Amino acid sequence: MKNKKVQLLLTLVVVVAIIGGAAALIANKRSKVAKAPRYGLAPTPVHVAVATRGDLEKRLSYLAVVEPYQKANVASRIAATVTAVRVDEGRRVKKGGVLARLDSKDIQEDIAAMSAQIEQAKADLRANNATLGALEKSAVYWQREAQRDGVLARDGAIAESQAEASANKADEIRGQRDATRQKATAVLQIIKSLERKKARLEAQLPYYTLRSPFDGVVTHRLVDPGDLAVPGKVLIIVEDRSRLILAFDVPQQDLQGVREGLPVRYDAGGKGFEAKLSHLYPALDASRMARAEVYLDGVDTTGLTIGSYMPVTVQVAQMKGVTLVPAACLIASSDTSPYVYIVSNKHIAIRPVKVLGRDGRRVAIDGVKPGEAAVMNTFLGWAQLAEGMPVEVVE
Repeated sequence: MKNKKVQLLLTLVVVVAIIGGAAALIANKRSKVAKAPRYGLAPTPVHVAVATRGDLEKRLSYLAVVEPYQKANVASRIAATVTAVRVDEGRRVKKGGVLARLDSKDIQEDIAAMSAQIEQAKADLRANNATLGALEKSAVYWQREAQRDGVLARDGAIAESQAEASANKADEIRGQRDATRQKATAVLQIIKSLERKKARLEAQLPYYTLRSPFDGVVTHRLVDPGDLAVPGKVLIIVEDRSRLILAFDVPQQDLQGVREGLPVRYDAGGKGFEAKLSHLYPALDASRMARAEVYLDGVDTTGLTIGSYMPVTVQVAQMKGVTLVPAACLIASSDTSPYVYIVSNKHIAIRPVKVLGRDGRRVAIDGVKPGEAAVMNTFLGWAQLAEGMPVEVVE
């Protein structure tokens, strides 16, 4: 009986111990859960920038390409064999300097043959003019003889047949004279025609010598002696680099603010430069763009490479007393107007804004007051922010 009581007592002790251990575990678990952060209530860390009031240069940004001031694709105007090329890539040439020569043997022979024909025609004309002079004198003589014999025949001093013979001779000489005059006119026309043909051939002679149209640099040599030059085929490219052009396209919607003479800024060789917008083409291309050009001379061309691309900014306006925030604060949206996140009482407020202008680093906006804190970035990304969300501003 006594053993049964002991066993029952031990059993009760074990049960109490088990129940006590379970209670301790539950209490410990509840303590840990109580100390853990509640999901969704912890503030999101963000960086902010205080909106300020100030002045802003309104700028438009474009991508420009560096071009030479002039570029000539030198091609032949006739078909001929290239006999000599006088330049290579990188060679500086003067205006009128010889670049290449073409085979002109055939045209030289044609000019020589034409000259011989002209000389022969002139010799024929001189001989014809000499004959004409003699016939002019003979015509005068026989005209007088025919008149005299006519008078004598009417007086009966000579036979009528003799007077008729004199008249016929006078007519014959006049006919020969007139024919010789006509021949002189025809030969003279032949000479003029031959001289015109010769002049046209001589006018083509310069086509056989290709010359530089301006002072410049040979950038491409696309021909060698023995090649056949044909019209339209580029043989040599010459560029005038005495000044350079920054060329860029201005969209139609920007043309209201962009005009010639506005300041244009660009970087070259690690330095910043400012120039003027030199020329804006008056017509749009097929993509509704207008070509703009900035002419650069001297030191302004330092560090620029032909064909390279570089960003440029055009200052189109100067805004005074506007609200400014860093460009990183502005959030673009395809569905609504752009907006910024404002931190108010440690919570997020979405603020739609109107963009007045930008200079690359800063944006002038309407819809935010100076002194308000605009979110620049968040550790979790823009998509994690929402209206009313608690945030923590960090440095």
